[in-house]
Amino acid sequence: MKTSLNHLFIILASLWLNQTVYAQQAPGVYVIFDASGSMWGRLADDSYKIHTARTVLNQFVEGDFEGKELALRVYGHRREKDCSDSELLVPFGPAEEAVAAFQQAIKNINPKGRTPISYSLRRALEDFGDREGDIILISDGIETCNDDPCALMQEWREKNINIQVHVVGFGVEEKARLALQCIADAAGTPYHDAESSEELTESLSDIQQRPERTVLVIKGEDEQGNSWPIKGYLERNGTSIFQVKSNFHNDVEAGSYTLVAGIETRNGKLHQPVRQKITLPPKEETSVTLIVPLPARVSSRFMDGEEQVGGSLVSAYQNGEEQFRFRPKDEVFLDEGTYEFRATPNAENELSVTETFQAGDRKELLFQLVHTVRVYIYFKSEQGGDALGRMVELLQDGEVKYRMTSNNGKIVLPGTYVARSEDYFVDLPQKEIVINSEKKQKFEVLVPTGFVSFRYLKADGSQDKDDRVFVGPAGSRKRIYQRGGTRYAYPSGNYVVEGWKHKGNYEPVTFSVVAGQEKVINLRAR
Repeated sequence: MKTSLNHLFIILASLWLNQTVYAQQAPGVYVIFDASGSMWGRLADDSYKIHTARTVLNQFVEGDFEGKELALRVYGHRREKDCSDSELLVPFGPAEEAVAAFQQAIKNINPKGRTPISYSLRRALEDFGDREGDIILISDGIETCNDDPCALMQEWREKNINIQVHVVGFGVEEKARLALQCIADAAGTPYHDAESSEELTESLSDIQQRPERTVLVIKGEDEQGNSWPIKGYLERNGTSIFQVKSNFHNDVEAGSYTLVAGIETRNGKLHQPVRQKITLPPKEETSVTLIVPLPARVSSRFMDGEEQVGGSLVSAYQNGEEQFRFRPKDEVFLDEGTYEFRATPNAENELSVTETFQAGDRKELLFQLVHTVRVYIYFKSEQGGDALGRMVELLQDGEVKYRMTSNNGKIVLPGTYVARSEDYFVDLPQKEIVINSEKKQKFEVLVPTGFVSFRYLKADGSQDKDDRVFVGPAGSRKRIYQRGGTRYAYPSGNYVVEGWKHKGNYEPVTFSVVAGQEKVINLRAR
């Protein structure tokens, strides 16, 4: 009897331990975030993708994840050409404890590398262990590491891996959209498309909040079977009841409706919307595919001679009023009509193209740039040391054509200029420079200098603590701040140095500088 009781105790203890281990494996919400170099691209509102994504993710992780654990994996953030650059920055942990680590990790990400989607998904599966849950892949581009994430998702489904993979395409072009949608289709989940902060927030919310409900999923296709994003509404008795869009779980009420949907143009209109009667059962998901007509499409290309370049945002105008904008590599839908398209890649290129569109047209705008280059000009001591002037002007025929800071440089037209520095307190030598057609050029204007340092002395002549001084050309009221004890390069000439009034009463000292010589100027307390 004693043995039986012992065996029973062992069995019960084993069951309790197994339940405890199981209970510790809370469902996971695992974000895979794209930090490849293209995340420095811009959205239609001219904001950087990475900045917008950081803001949205910071808000997302502060949501309701009760009973779930959070994790974050990032790829492409450390090295430029490494297909194994994928790192688990935040391991699984209770949501309320993971928020701070998640937000700090997102804050420090610096996009720079490739897009190893498949590699990251395989690492994510290892991170899940026996846990169930969801992977949210946020990407602005396609797999760039010679792998096939669609095939990988199909393999996971065949193995009945109990992890849902959700895909959000963020600010993607059409080719990338189709590739990312392939991953979602293979995973058996709706693809989400986001072009703004609001749409990214909405997509993440839709993925996270999936209780039992009545859902409508719509999909748009053309007559060749190609998928297109569509929008529309559910209508009953001639009244619009629910707004709906493709690649989204649309929460609706059960019942019979007329679905009205089509492709939305950048003008904000539905192009020749299709109408179809549907009935939605309660607490079920219903999918509807519509064959929709295509409106006109437009894209752009920027050329510098024979070379294609990045370009800038393109604005479409009608009757002098802006209708919409799009990024240089986007292809967007638009209403029929005549438009003036304007783009300003830099100050030397204010470009304009006019085109007329009919439904179904597909046109590419060609913007031909005047060739410009970026130049950096540094005024430096001939004897070595730091730059003498930060602000630089380029002149032609005595007229200032460009102003720049040495470190930032400037986009300019090739040509012959006179360079001068305008922010130093004495006149620096001007120099004629010839800027050729190379994309990036650096010039140095060497100035003969001597070297001067300043020292504070007490009234008895002993060394005092170094502090700020104020220096200018003799006979002028102009002064610049310098720091005592620091070695400075000065062009040849006569100068005066004054002590800091807050430090004490010091007699101004006039001194001269000769190229190649070095001096220590003493400021003695009265």
